Amino acid sequence: MPIVKKNRILIIDDDPVNILILEEILGKRYELLTASSEQEILTLTENFKPDLILLDIMMQSANGYDICKQLKSNTKLKFTKIILVSSKALLKDRLIGYEAGADDYLSKPFDPEELLAKVSVFIRLKSVEEIDRVKDDLINVFSHETRTPLNAIIGFAKLLRSNEGLPDEEKEFASLILESGMSLLSLSNKAILLSNLRKENKELSILETRISELVANASRKIPEKFKAKNIRYRDTVSQDTVLSIDGRLIETAILYVLDNAFKYSPEKASVSIESSIEEATGRFLISVKDSGTGIAPGRLPTLFDEFGIEDVSHHGRGHGLSLSIVKCIMETHNGEVTVKNNTPSSGCTFSLAFPKDLIVRKKA
Repeated sequence: MPIVKKNRILIIDDDPVNILILEEILGKRYELLTASSEQEILTLTENFKPDLILLDIMMQSANGYDICKQLKSNTKLKFTKIILVSSKALLKDRLIGYEAGADDYLSKPFDPEELLAKVSVFIRLKSVEEIDRVKDDLINVFSHETRTPLNAIIGFAKLLRSNEGLPDEEKEFASLILESGMSLLSLSNKAILLSNLRKENKELSILETRISELVANASRKIPEKFKAKNIRYRDTVSQDTVLSIDGRLIETAILYVLDNAFKYSPEKASVSIESSIEEATGRFLISVKDSGTGIAPGRLPTLFDEFGIEDVSHHGRGHGLSLSIVKCIMETHNGEVTVKNNTPSSGCTFSLAFPKDLIVRKKA
């Protein structure tokens, strides 16, 4: 019979009756441990490593709010969730608990079903946060560790390709090595950027920036292999519009959306980028419209998800990161990116929407 690992809950309470009630409700589903004194709490949390702590704030020997603050300051318990349990049900008591770092508040007498539901939700949330952190750490380690060998591969591939004495076939091999190395380096850079964008308290370099300059810069960075598709490109972004934004990040967002439009447009198609003010909200919009095959309706809800690849075994290079980065960049500016299929014509339109409070009055 397989061993099922139970999630761990630490009950901090000095009332034996309360402890018995919680053990009766939770004991069959979770591994439980109890603590009542401050010293016992510190020792047990270090060794037991609970997924969740149920903390009574009305103990005789200790102040529950102070214990909550102390537990939240422990880096080893960074992902551990804390639910305060108390007979105090006033709003001010709840606010004090939240300020102390508690994740939720449960009033006595509590309903067993509500307790089980909250415990389940917060343990699941802890697990998701831990997985996200591991994923970010792995991406960062992988990306940083691959940069040095990739730079060597790219550098030597360039030297080989530029060697006039090298046969044409071998120059072609060097070009393939160079292209593959550049693709891996691009993926590595995207992974690091996405990981950094996901961090809390991201620092932005906010400056008044002319949007037309960002569009021009992004347009010049479209890979030549896509430009060679003879796509008709039209830029009607206002020359005067200035936004208070992180220009480097927004240029990246524009580039990735344009790159996507060029990549999936057929030969002799058209791609346009336009700006407008949304009448209902006053938001500033940058819209990129292509005339490709459009997006399958089933893909639209997950298009901006991280690694949102429809078919992993047959996906093309670069799928699953660029558009997720665009979404994160727009969210850091309190904006959003949306996509819709064009009707009745073919293709789709991506729109970057900026809040109206980021718009600096137009300059002459």
